[in-house]
Amino acid sequence: ADATCGAAVGAGGASASGADAAPAGPMQCCRRRSNEAEEVLARQRYEDLLARGRAVDSKQRHWYDKLCWWSDVSTKTGARIFCLAPRGPKGQTEYPISMWELIAYCLTKLHDHVVTESRQFAIVWVQLNDHRLGLMDLRRLKASLHPRYLAMLEGLHIVHPSWLVRALRLLLWPIAEDELWDRWHAHERVEFLDSHVDMKKFRLPKDIYEYDKWLDKQAQEATEQANKRFGSGGASGGLGGFGGGAMEAEGNKAKEQMDQFKRLLEERGKAGKDAKAIE
Repeated sequence: ADATCGAAVGAGGASASGADAAPAGPMQCCRRRSNEAEEVLARQRYEDLLARGRAVDSKQRHWYDKLCWWSDVSTKTGARIFCLAPRGPKGQTEYPISMWELIAYCLTKLHDHVVTESRQFAIVWVQLNDHRLGLMDLRRLKASLHPRYLAMLEGLHIVHPSWLVRALRLLLWPIAEDELWDRWHAHERVEFLDSHVDMKKFRLPKDIYEYDKWLDKQAQEATEQANKRFGSGGASGGLGGFGGGAMEAEGNKAKEQMDQFKRLLEERGKAGKDAKAIE
């Protein structure tokens, strides 16, 4: 049984984008390992990710540098900010990206600051309403990181959150401990980072601000259409910036993401009550 478990860990797991192989996670084990064994495997998974990131060729690095970078600005509490904004070369939201390779490359930038120097950091993750990583991928990523990443993380700031992020925050609100909300933040617009970051100094690429404006336009159009149909009190801003065709498209994504969340609940043996709550 132990040999089978070892083979499973080395074989890789489900991908974030179809063809993109993820490191094997704890779910692929046929029996429960000791804490020591899990720590050894986690270190190996982390080293494998670092090696993959360091193997990225120069041309790909040039592009990835536009998708992930250290900001010159720190948070208001002094944590250095690392930005992650997966998107196409012209700011396209629907553009194929090898997310596991990009994450591996991110780790090569983060490693010295977080692991070697044990310094605090914060992440600003611009999702453009699509997180690109499923729940299972995120779980495997957590199991593959050096423990100092969680220890040194001041906060995770998600800008333009996906529907899954919104749903998770809503579901966890009554039961999660305060520590989660102290670190995990969601911002519908870039400007809402101002509680944590000096927005007079902190800047993101131009195309992200253009997406901000597009969301505002969608919300305004949805409100105007609703007002014409139902009267001035018939709408309330298009549900965080989505209206018309955008709402329908995001609704389809939300269903797929909720199905994935249900599968995760089933795996943890909590499907009954919690899965019904989602429905």
